[in-house]
Amino acid sequence: MIVMKFGGTSVGGAGEMRRVRAIVADRLHLKPVVVVSAVSGVTDLLLENARRAKEHSRDGIRLFERFRAIHDRIIGELGLPAGVAEAEYAQLREVLHGVFYLGELTPRTLDCVVSFGERVSAKIVSALFSAGGIPSRAYTGWEAGIVTNDEHGNASPLPRTYRRVRGRLAGARRLPVVAGFIAKNVRGDITTLGRGGSDFTAAIIGRGAGAREIQIWTNVNGIMTSDPRVVKGARTIPRLSFAEAAELAYFGAKVLHPRTIEPAVEMGIPVRILNTFEPGSPGSLVLREAPRPRSAIRAIACKKGNILFTLRSTRMLAAHGYLARIFEVFRDYAVPVDLISTSEVSVSVTVDGVAAPRLEGIIADLGRICTTRIFGGRTIICLVGDGICGTPNIAGKIFGVVGRAGVNVEMISQASSALNISFLVKDADADRTVRMLHREFLARGRRA
Repeated sequence: MIVMKFGGTSVGGAGEMRRVRAIVADRLHLKPVVVVSAVSGVTDLLLENARRAKEHSRDGIRLFERFRAIHDRIIGELGLPAGVAEAEYAQLREVLHGVFYLGELTPRTLDCVVSFGERVSAKIVSALFSAGGIPSRAYTGWEAGIVTNDEHGNASPLPRTYRRVRGRLAGARRLPVVAGFIAKNVRGDITTLGRGGSDFTAAIIGRGAGAREIQIWTNVNGIMTSDPRVVKGARTIPRLSFAEAAELAYFGAKVLHPRTIEPAVEMGIPVRILNTFEPGSPGSLVLREAPRPRSAIRAIACKKGNILFTLRSTRMLAAHGYLARIFEVFRDYAVPVDLISTSEVSVSVTVDGVAAPRLEGIIADLGRICTTRIFGGRTIICLVGDGICGTPNIAGKIFGVVGRAGVNVEMISQASSALNISFLVKDADADRTVRMLHREFLARGRRA
């Protein structure tokens, strides 16, 4: 069997859902399990709906009606019975009324609210299959067997999940359509799996049911050598390793989130990235090990809008625990650190720009330890490839290109995995730098 996950753009309307039905119908002999995201834009709508309800705003009623109208329009265009999602509408209305009257929105309640995007999407897609002569059943994540810890908004599956998934989905007589992103904890509270949650659901199901392959159907032709919006000559990477895909995902290639493929990595299940809108494209295949590329570099990713911290303290010269104290501050504000560079008395780190609202507190707490300077508008450029480690002078060639571009490098970091070399530049220099590096290392026929 295979797992086929379809993202929000792939189920974004009636036409898209019909396309999904055709793609799956061509692969019924592979015994697929289908995983679906919410209709594109619906999760953000539900989040806003919940916030407005908490504020006692009547806009919450308008947003609920908009949520319903989006799905009713799709149901009508598909010619499905009008009551397909009526039970979910009623439940969502009750939850939002509770938030409105109490003026309270806990992480547990928020998970419950946002779950309805995937729940309604799965109901509609399953009904479409059945109406087209493919007997189907819609499952929520918990009905499919996924049970998680209590971390609302970013839950992880418990070990028992995989046995439960196998018992509930393996050998199913009707095509399973599973709502991605959502599950329940052991107490029966709804939880969500965080960023890339529907991909995570697909990987969990793939591992639990013993899939031969996990397919992620999206709106791009796989993982690219660089962002095609920046580099016109970017092309699809036919095969790459799990480790390379994780590095690229973390540093800006948003096709896959590294956490989501962990269950597949653990069992060595291939993950294939395919385009719903160009189903004939071969896409990208992510494997435990992939053939070494012609160039030392497989791809170039960039992540804009970062913040650089430079931290200095001569008082901490040779003092033990200095780094621990610094990173405790970032931990206390729940801000992940991306790049790190250290010397005897100074430390440079980068964090995502989304941490900006917490900067005042972070700087105040760091001020008790060291002198802090911050610089916004920085881009991490990350060159990834299994060949980086064994290629002499690769760093010299990289920074030679950057130097010829007249770009100042503010920080350099090489991962312990030896799979990437990352460095920091100003946002204004990022696109030009990426294009020059791609032309040097990844243009057709070029070798590092």
